[in-house]
Amino acid sequence: MTRNNDKPQLLKYFKIKFKILNILLFMLIFCFLYLNESYANTTGTVFLTSDKQTVEINEEIEITLNIENTKTAAFTSYLNFDNTKLEYISGPENTNIIEDCIISVWYDSTGGNESRQGELVKYKFRAKESGIANFIIDGEFYTQTGQLIQTNFKEVQVQIGNEESLLQIETKKEQGTNTQKDNSSLKNLRLNIPGIVPNFKKDIYEYYLTVSNDVNDIEVLAIAENSNATIEVIGNLGLKEGLNIIEIKVLPEDKTQERKYIIQVTKTANLEQANTNLETLAIESTLLNFVFDNNITHYNVQVSNTVSNLNVLAIPENENSTVNITGKDYLQDGNNEIIVTVIAQNGYTKKEYVINVYKRSQAEEQAYLEEQKENQQELEEAYEIEKIQNAQINNIEGIVEERYIEDDEETLNSANKREIFYILVVVLVILIIVISIWLFRKKHNK
Repeated sequence: MTRNNDKPQLLKYFKIKFKILNILLFMLIFCFLYLNESYANTTGTVFLTSDKQTVEINEEIEITLNIENTKTAAFTSYLNFDNTKLEYISGPENTNIIEDCIISVWYDSTGGNESRQGELVKYKFRAKESGIANFIIDGEFYTQTGQLIQTNFKEVQVQIGNEESLLQIETKKEQGTNTQKDNSSLKNLRLNIPGIVPNFKKDIYEYYLTVSNDVNDIEVLAIAENSNATIEVIGNLGLKEGLNIIEIKVLPEDKTQERKYIIQVTKTANLEQANTNLETLAIESTLLNFVFDNNITHYNVQVSNTVSNLNVLAIPENENSTVNITGKDYLQDGNNEIIVTVIAQNGYTKKEYVINVYKRSQAEEQAYLEEQKENQQELEEAYEIEKIQNAQINNIEGIVEERYIEDDEETLNSANKREIFYILVVVLVILIIVISIWLFRKKHNK
């Protein structure tokens, strides 16, 4: 049993314990929120590159592990390869190999001052059997503050021997079916390296790609809509550091008008200095069609006949990039083209965002305003009809509710009457019992 003079001490003890628990709970919540925010905000892309896309048996291949869009201060990577077609030769320190998986561990011993971006490690293999050899990467990558990087992984494949590559096989399967002899459009355009921007459309003739210094050749899959058209690919082999131009020339069956598709390829060791992405693209008081996305370089808008100039907001992801905007002033009736050119920090890599602006003529503007007025009137009429319908529904609901209330009142009154009747019966029975007992006792006393 606790004595009374011990109670203040116990109370003080419990108060201190409660405060400590509160502090620990607060620290736990803070750590959770900090980690959660870190996980949500730190992202990057880890990808593999090969110094050769095609090799012969017994020839060596060098595979490079890279990271872009962020820096890493520590990582554990898992490189999976086909050990039936490849023999592992060498790699970095702190590397173990288990069957077809190479495990590499690295951390920045300076505590974050030498965090890495771009090229991380290199592996050497020897080709030993013909076929397609796939390299797949996975792992955990951390920032200098210990935050886990939310990572997108990209694999790479290499052709060993003279067997047809996947793109060559796909080319045979995807022949065009258009029979117009003057058709010089492509049906499809793909590369053996990911990252081409924008997504292919037959009426977009300029594309962009940034690769690391390990990429020397790019395999191009180009399929014409008319299978009898002639396709010539130039500039995809022996890439040099800097800007490279790949041309895909399509000569139609009737040999009339040749069409040319261009891929601007930047080969660089510093991917961030070649960044031509926009963070924001918008026009004041006008919505783009489509919603802005770096994988989309062509947009459409329509403006009033009274608009002569447009205010275009274009903010690059890399603040050291340069943005030039042309065509936004002195708009003419009909189609106008605004070109937003982003020149990367390196000074030579560029990307163009094209906005097709259609300015209505005076007649079109009048018709547009009348249509808007009619639409507004229809909306107002529909609104009035809806109001009447809602009022009728509310009126019906009110009548039904009143009936329910009346029924409830009747039910309540009936219940009250029954309750009073039962009470009276009980009281009467009690009185009869009491009187009977009194008479019995009176008679007995006599």
